[in-house]
This record gives sequence, C-alpha cells and structure tokens, in this order.
Amino acid sequence: MSELSGRADLHIHTTLSDGAATPAQVADLLARSRLEVAAITDHDTVEGGLRVRELLGGRGPEIVVGAEVTTSDGHLLAIFVEHDLPVGLSARRTVEIIHERGGLAIAPHPYFPLSSLGDLAARLPFDAIEVANGTPLGELANRRAARRLGPSARAVVGGSDAHLLNAVGHVRTAFAGRTAADLRAAIERGETRPAFDWGTHLMVAPAQLLRMARVMLGDLAWPRRPGPEPQETTA
Repeated sequence: MSELSGRADLHIHTTLSDGAATPAQVADLLARSRLEVAAITDHDTVEGGLRVRELLGGRGPEIVVGAEVTTSDGHLLAIFVEHDLPVGLSARRTVEIIHERGGLAIAPHPYFPLSSLGDLAARLPFDAIEVANGTPLGELANRRAARRLGPSARAVVGGSDAHLLNAVGHVRTAFAGRTAADLRAAIERGETRPAFDWGTHLMVAPAQLLRMARVMLGDLAWPRRPGPEPQETTA
C-alpha cells in the first residue's frame, strides 16, 4: 500500500442540519486547515456541501458533497452525490440509489445507540464502514465496529462527525494522494485507514456532549429548513 499521507474528514455537519457552525464558518476553517479533502454531510440535504464548496471557491481542501441520509433502518452516509436522496426508505434501497447516482455509501457509527445500522451494516454493499467516529463517549462503539465489521469491510474510514467548528478534522481518513478522486479510488481499493487526534477529541468533548444533550432534549430543533444564512461571508 502506498504512503497514506492524504487527510480527509468524511463526516461534517453545518447549521443546515444540526451543526453549530454555518457553511461560511466551516468554509473559513477549512480554508486554513491541513485537510486535503472534506465531505459535508448534513442530515438529509446536500445543500451544506454545495454552499461550502461555493464559498471556498477552490481554496483549502477539495469538497465532497454528501448527506447523512435517514433510512427506516438508521442513518447512512452518501458521498460524491450532488442532489438530495429520498428519506425513509430501507437502508438497502438507499444504498442502491446512491450507487445508481454514482455515489459511495458509508455505514457511519454502526454501533452507536441511536439511529445506527448495527450488524445490518455487514449485510449491505457498503463501500466503507466508519470505524472511527468523533462523537464523545463513542469509543467502545468504535472499537466494536473495528472488531466486528472492520475485517470484512471493503474499506474502513474515519470521520469527525463534527457538530462544532473546533471538532472538524480531528478524526480523519488517511489515503494515498491529495485529491477527491484519489480518495475515492483509495476507498474503492480498500486502501484507507482512520486517524484519531485524541488531544482534540478530549478538548472538544464537553461542548459536544452539551450540544448532544440539547438536541436530545429538543432545545435545538433539527433538521432546519435551508434558508438564507446571514453570516455567509468569509475572511
């Protein structure tokens, strides 16, 4: 396997779903980051990815447009897609649609207690399994995913699942190359590995936990309907 020097974060949220940072804020951070590729995966909408890509205008990492799609079986990630996918279908049918549209399907946080696919992730034709996810208190679930699903997965990847700006990029996918095309080829070959920044993970965990609690208690309603973002400017 070639040197895996490329860095990609495949799981980032903005205010177009339940993230705390606007697309403009995410774009500004990414422009100053060390990532080569970043996937914006808001819940059930590709709008966040489209906006971040437009705001960057070629600066910073190459943006992969995606979404975290709600299925009747749990959530899954679609990347390399340019249009919204139907929600509420079975995970199997959703994976089929992603592939029909030329995208890649990833099973995120398969053993997290909410909205996850569990062992079903092993029975569907996912292009990759997310075995490293940056959600606080998810360490045991990550370990279980790596142990149970990693050996048979087509590829294993990592993503920050960032809902706060300072969590972006702290869990990554390492791959050979520097472009989104290189990343895609590496996933299809099964030549990727997750990378975890534990220092950042521990630093951002308290704020992330507080935000998770507010979402679960209904204090922060989502998904938000896409609309004008008053902060859509970059430095």
